Amino acid sequence: MKLTITEAAMHDLGSIRAYTLETWGEAQEETYLRRIWSRLQSLREDPLRHRLREELFPGCRIASEGRHVILFHSEGNAVTVVRVLHSAMDFKRHLRER
Repeated sequence: MKLTITEAAMHDLGSIRAYTLETWGEAQEETYLRRIWSRLQSLREDPLRHRLREELFPGCRIASEGRHVILFHSEGNAVTVVRVLHSAMDFKRHLRER
């Protein structure tokens, strides 16, 4: 299954990387980003097992990794990661910004 990451989600990952590096150091930044990347890859295996959140956008599903939530949708043979947001964020507000 093909995995696509939107520009907004790539920006989110860059922000997560920078914050983790500054706050927790290089070793933790590598560990945490590796875990997030592993979770992103796992979405291709069985995307429909993740919780549906239609109130966010049509077809939206979520997967958690650490303190972050991956918002994505799956159609046919493709998974598209829309955002990667901290669990404390207002998802709807950040989705409107995309």
